[in-house]
Amino acid sequence: MESNKILAIISIIIGLIFIIFPIFSANLISILIGAAVLIFGIGLAYTGIISKDISPAISTVSAIFGIVMIILGLAFIFGTNAISFLVGLQFYIVGFMLIIASVIGLLGGAEINKTGSLVGLVLGIVILFIAVFAANNPILITIILGIALIAHGIVGYLHADEY
Repeated sequence: MESNKILAIISIIIGLIFIIFPIFSANLISILIGAAVLIFGIGLAYTGIISKDISPAISTVSAIFGIVMIILGLAFIFGTNAISFLVGLQFYIVGFMLIIASVIGLLGGAEINKTGSLVGLVLGIVILFIAVFAANNPILITIILGIALIAHGIVGYLHADEY
């Protein structure tokens, strides 16, 4: 119960940081998105490489797409100034990547992977809706995330004893 309250307070503090320092937060989000894209790309490339015996065409597309994701992930992490024109488009890029990876999973994956691919497809579509806000004003998305973190922290703190 005490740890839930601590996590709620941390969520509120991070939310306030996102609102007070939106440019720092936008750079942090860029790095976090880059790390997520990098890890997802590594997993997709690895899956494509090891599944070449099952479906050569799908595994090749998966491996190539994974390599592209690795390159973009590294660019988001280390080249935030070099790719500043992509800051507002990151959510579009991640959304489309997630949708494409999900379609690849639905076309060539095993039955267990199909559920994860459907979830990924839905998340990709949700990310595209978020991208509408982020592309026009990347700072707006950090403020929205800050407000969401504060709300989550307040609700978590109020209901920490219930868990």
